[in-house]
Amino acid sequence: MRPLSLDRNLFDDLAQRDGKNLISIFLPTHSKGRDVAQDRIRLKNQLASVDAEFERLGFKPRERRQLLERAEDWLDDREFWEHQGRGLAVYIDDEGGATSVSLRESVEESSVVMSVFLMRPLLAELQIPELAVLALTKGEVGLFVASPSMASRVDVDLPESFDDVNWFVDRERQRQQHPDRSVSGRARHGHDPSGQEGEDLSRFLREVDRALPSGDPIVVLGDDDLVSRFQGVTDRRVLSPENSGLRSPFTESEILDTAGASVEEFARDRQAEAWAEAKQQIGTGTATTDVSEAMSGAITGRIGELVVDPAADPIWGRVDETNLKVTIHEDRAHADVDLIDRIVVLSMQNGADVTAFTDPSTEYPFIAVTRF
Repeated sequence: MRPLSLDRNLFDDLAQRDGKNLISIFLPTHSKGRDVAQDRIRLKNQLASVDAEFERLGFKPRERRQLLERAEDWLDDREFWEHQGRGLAVYIDDEGGATSVSLRESVEESSVVMSVFLMRPLLAELQIPELAVLALTKGEVGLFVASPSMASRVDVDLPESFDDVNWFVDRERQRQQHPDRSVSGRARHGHDPSGQEGEDLSRFLREVDRALPSGDPIVVLGDDDLVSRFQGVTDRRVLSPENSGLRSPFTESEILDTAGASVEEFARDRQAEAWAEAKQQIGTGTATTDVSEAMSGAITGRIGELVVDPAADPIWGRVDETNLKVTIHEDRAHADVDLIDRIVVLSMQNGADVTAFTDPSTEYPFIAVTRF
């Protein structure tokens, strides 16, 4: 059996489940190598920890075995461990039904038993940034989509290279059928005997820009001169590391190695901006860091934006969603839930924009901004 991939539908399905003793387990994983054996041990240890907790609660051996046996079967499932990402979440319901979720990013090893599944560690997974990446050299042109951990080629009608005359001829024929005054005076690439190479390059880059799907920002990699020229002909916001050193032919792994840091930096800047904007509203009556106020707003749909640290220490307690009453406990009782997690889930269910961001310099685990 292969673990599932996380999307918003799966997240919502897991978040809506409740029971008496729902099990949530998280651990870092590896797709290959000797570390895979350690991943099995990590899952085994977490299942043993959960088993010990149920024993303390008075569950009989047969009851505990029925709860955990489906997840324990994965320990010896070779196919299961051959299809792991960098993290794994395991959810087990009151009947022993188990759901495994492969994560693209690593998570901290932990387990918890609550009346709901713990969803907060998956929040960053839902928000892994992806940007378009244009690989631009004279010898090869390609479009990719990249996150901080992976890159894949996108099938789009681009010239194969600077010398791909046929592609430009086809474009000219299309224009003759559908005239465009903005380019009517441009000569065809490779057919302008008086044109200089610089003019040909600019024409080439304009056509590449026109062929790209809409949207920005875009990361552009390749020869520094071509990247600089492309920035001069496009209206898109261009993010490009200096001296990318990309040469054709290029591979997806080279694209990731070169563009991954730019994608991650862009996402980090965007998350930090959301945090800073929310922080500015503290004390104005439009934002709160108080658990009870935020919970009430999450339940009633008054939270429009929530910025939260997915790795913040839990705040344990209980919530009466009908009467909007929150009880916070300094020491966790068995029936308690992570109140920050409930604020996240309820805010998302009621349409709030939720951003995962960790600010080590602040004492706030979250900032909730109201709609009105």
